[in-house]
Amino acid sequence: MKAGAPGLAHVAVLIALATIIITSWAPAHAAEKVITPIGEIAAEHKGKFVTVQGAILSERRFKSGMRYLIEDDTGKITLVLFDRQLRQAPGPDRLTEGAIVNVTGKVDVFRKELQIVPVRGTDVLIAKPAPPVRSLPIGALTPADVDRVVALQGTVTEAANFPAGFKFRMADDTGQVTVTVFENVFDSLARPQQLNVGAMLSVTGKVDVFGDELQVVPASANRIHVVTPPVRETKAYALSQISGNNHNAIVRVAGEVAGVEAFAHGSNVLLRDETGAQWLRLYQVVARRVELKVGDRIEVIGRVKAAKNKGIAIEVAVPADVQVKK
Repeated sequence: MKAGAPGLAHVAVLIALATIIITSWAPAHAAEKVITPIGEIAAEHKGKFVTVQGAILSERRFKSGMRYLIEDDTGKITLVLFDRQLRQAPGPDRLTEGAIVNVTGKVDVFRKELQIVPVRGTDVLIAKPAPPVRSLPIGALTPADVDRVVALQGTVTEAANFPAGFKFRMADDTGQVTVTVFENVFDSLARPQQLNVGAMLSVTGKVDVFGDELQVVPASANRIHVVTPPVRETKAYALSQISGNNHNAIVRVAGEVAGVEAFAHGSNVLLRDETGAQWLRLYQVVARRVELKVGDRIEVIGRVKAAKNKGIAIEVAVPADVQVKK
C-alpha cells in the first residue's frame, strides 16, 4: 500500500461520518421525529418546531383554512392548516374527529391559544384513521347519541336563523331533527344558496341537545352534501293581501325597496308594490349577507309575523330567500 493512502478502517470511518452528516440534514416525516407531549408546550416556545401526536377533538373553518383541536394525555393544542397546506395534507375527509395525527410544525400563539402551524401539508400524517361514522335513520336518534358523530340523510322542511347561524329542520320517513349550521360553516359552503327548504341533504355531525331538542351539528362545510337542490312552491301574494290572518304563513312577495332601517338585531326593509307596502325583517345573520338599497327590485320568501306591539313583518330565514332582480 502506498504511503499516505487511507486504510480500509480509515475509509470506513469517513463513510460513517458522511452518513451521519447526510442523515442529520435530511428531512424526516413527523412519524420519524421525537414526539413532544402537548402539555409541555408553552407560549415561550413560540417560533420553535415540535412534533406532536394527538386525537382530533373538533374542527372549524376560518376564512383561509381549517383549525383542528387535537389532544393527547397531557393537553390540547390547535392545528392550523391554511388552504395551501390543506391541499397537501391527507384531506378534510380523513382529518375528522377521532383520527389520530402526527404533526410537525412551528409553535404559535393566537389570542392566547397555543397553535402548531406546519410548513407543508405533508407534515401532517394520519397515525390512526377515525372510526367509521354511524349512519342512522333520523327516527333512530336518541339522547344516548349525544356527543356521537352520526350520518343522516333527509329533506329540509323548514329554515330559520339565530344570532350565530342557521337552523334547518330535516326529515325522512322515520322522523325529523334540527341541523344547526354555524356561520363559519355556512360561509364555507360552495353553494350556500342550495341549503334551503326542499333540498335533500346528507349530513355528518355531532349530536347535541339544545333545551329538550336533539340537534346535529356539522363541524365543517364538507360534512354537508346537497343530494338534490331545493325546489320550492310558495304562494305569491300582493303586499296588500298580507294581514294578521297570515301569521306564520310562508309567502312569496315582490316589489321595490322603499327604505332600509337598521335596528339592534338587523335591518327592517320597507317593500312597496303597486298595491301597498310591507316591512321585511332581516336579522343580522341574514342582513350581513344581503346588500339592499333603496330602488332595488327584489323577490322575497319569508314567514309572516304579526304582533300587537310590532305590527306585521315578513321575516327572512336565509340569505338566498332574497333575490335582487336586474
